[in-house]
Amino acid sequence: MRRAFVTALLALATNAHADSTECEIHKLATYPFSHRPTEEQAAALKDCNADKLYYGIGVHFDYVKARHCAFARDSQDVLMMLYANGLGVPRNYAVAKMAACRSETTEIEARLARLARMQTGKEGPSPKIDMCDDAANSHLLSRCAAIQLDLADQDSNARIDTISARWSDAGKSALQQVRRHATDPAQTEEILNSLLDFEAGKLPNFTVADAAAAERELSQMKIAPERQRNWLAYRDAWLALGKLRYPSVAPHAWKAYFAKRRLAAFKAQ
Repeated sequence: MRRAFVTALLALATNAHADSTECEIHKLATYPFSHRPTEEQAAALKDCNADKLYYGIGVHFDYVKARHCAFARDSQDVLMMLYANGLGVPRNYAVAKMAACRSETTEIEARLARLARMQTGKEGPSPKIDMCDDAANSHLLSRCAAIQLDLADQDSNARIDTISARWSDAGKSALQQVRRHATDPAQTEEILNSLLDFEAGKLPNFTVADAAAAERELSQMKIAPERQRNWLAYRDAWLALGKLRYPSVAPHAWKAYFAKRRLAAFKAQ
C-alpha cells in the first residue's frame, strides 16, 4: 500500500512538473497590445463583471467590452475563452494557452489538453471551450453555479415577458408585483411554470377544505418569520393577479395552490 501511495505521489509530481514546463513555454506568448483597453476604458470598467459581459447576463453580448473588462479585472479565464473561441478577436490558441496557464487553477491540465484538441481539429470545425467545462476547484464551481443560475433566471424572465406581452397594462402591473416579491431565485421558475399552466387553462381547482388543510400543515413548519412575511407578500401578489387575470378562480383555491406548492418545496429539501 505504501508503495502504491509513493507511486501516486510521484505521478502527481511528474504531471505537475510537466504542466509547469509546458506553461513556461506558453507564458512566453503576449497579448496583442491593440487588444488591451486604453487607460480611460480601463478606468470606466473598474466595477465591471467580465462573466456577465461574456455570457450576456443582464446585458447584450459585448465581447469587446468583455475583453476589456477581463484585462481590467485580470480575468484570465474569460480571456482564454475569448481567444480560443474567436469571439471579438481572431482565434489565437497561443494566447488562449497563455491565458489558461496564467489562470493558475487546478483545471490547467484539462484546459491545455482541450485547447490542443481544438487546435488540431479534433473538436470539430467550430470548437468551443468554456471555463466551466472542467471546473474542479470550489471557487470555480461556485462561480459557474452562479452563472448557470443567472442564465436560467434570465431565460425564465424572458419567457415570462413573452407570455405577458399582450396583457393589459393592469395585468402587467399586477404581474410586476408578483415578480417584485419573488425573493427566492426558484420563484422565478415557479412564476413561469404557473403562468404556462394558467394560460393553457390549467387553473387551480381546490375546495375551502383543501385550503384549510394545506395552510394548517404549512403553519406547523418551522419557518423564519422574515421568510414567512416575504412568502405571504408573494402569495398575496399572486392572489391580486389571479383575481384580475383569472377571475373564475376563487381566492381559497389560490391559497390552496400556493400552500401546496410551498409544502412540496419544503419536503423536497
